[in-house]
Amino acid sequence: MTSVADHYRRSNALELVTAALDDIAPDGRQLTLDELAGFDHFHTAGAVATERMAALLSPTASDVVLDAGCGLGGPARHLADRFGCRIVGVDLTPMFVEVGRLLNRRTGLDELVDLRVGDVTALDLSDASVDHAWTQHVAMNIADRAGFYAEIRRVLRPGGRFATFDVIDGGGGELLLPVPWATEPHQSHLVTRDEQRRLVTGAGFRVDVEEDPADELLPAMRAMLSEPPTNGLTTATFIDDIETKGPMYLRNLAEGRTALSLLVCTAV
Repeated sequence: MTSVADHYRRSNALELVTAALDDIAPDGRQLTLDELAGFDHFHTAGAVATERMAALLSPTASDVVLDAGCGLGGPARHLADRFGCRIVGVDLTPMFVEVGRLLNRRTGLDELVDLRVGDVTALDLSDASVDHAWTQHVAMNIADRAGFYAEIRRVLRPGGRFATFDVIDGGGGELLLPVPWATEPHQSHLVTRDEQRRLVTGAGFRVDVEEDPADELLPAMRAMLSEPPTNGLTTATFIDDIETKGPMYLRNLAEGRTALSLLVCTAV
C-alpha cells in the first residue's frame, strides 16, 4: 500500500530542480520568486490562490506563521517576501523539505523561512507558539481531520488567524481516481462543507470567512495545466502522470464530486 509521502516522492527531484535553477541563473545569482513562476505552489490555481489567501491572512512583520503541510515552501516564501514575517513550514515528505530549503537559499529567504520535516497532526511546537497558521490542499490527505485542526489550535495563540484552502467532498458522487493528491482510495480523506465547518469550530475556531472560490480560481488552474513551463520547473518532477491526474481533478470538480473551500478562522 502506497503511503501519502511515497505518493509525492521522486528520488532525483533535487537534482532536477538544481539543474533547472542553474539554467535560469547559471552565475548562481539570487533568484526572484517570479522566476520560479509558481512552480512551488502545489494547490489549485497555484500562486494566484496563495495571493488571495495572503491578503486575507495579512500577517505583520513581527508575526510567526505556521505553514502546515508546506510542500516546497512557495506559499511560505510568498508570505515572507510580501510581509517580512517569519514562517515555520512543516511537511511529511523529506524531499519536499530538501528542495524547499534549496529554494530558500537560492531566493535569499532562508533566514525568514524555516522548513522542517514533521507530522502536522503532532507538531514539534509549543502551545500558543505561533501567531497565525495556514494550510493549502493538505487536509484532504489526513484521515484524522479532527486531530489536525485541534493540533493547529493548540500551537496557535488565542486571537490568531487560521486560513485553510482545501478540496472537499462536493456530494456529487464517488471520487474518480487518479487525482494529484491520490492514486489509491486510502490516500484521500475528503469531508463535506458542513463537516469541515463542524470540525473547525469543534477544534476551537470561529469561522470569519467562508468561500467557494472555484469560479475565481479555476481559470488559473486550467491555464496552469494547458501552458507547460519552459524552464524545467514543473510539478511533474514530484507528481507522476500529471497529464492524467490534472484533467481528472477538473472533471471531479465539474461533476460536483469535489468542491473547493476557503476558510479564515480565529482561535477563540
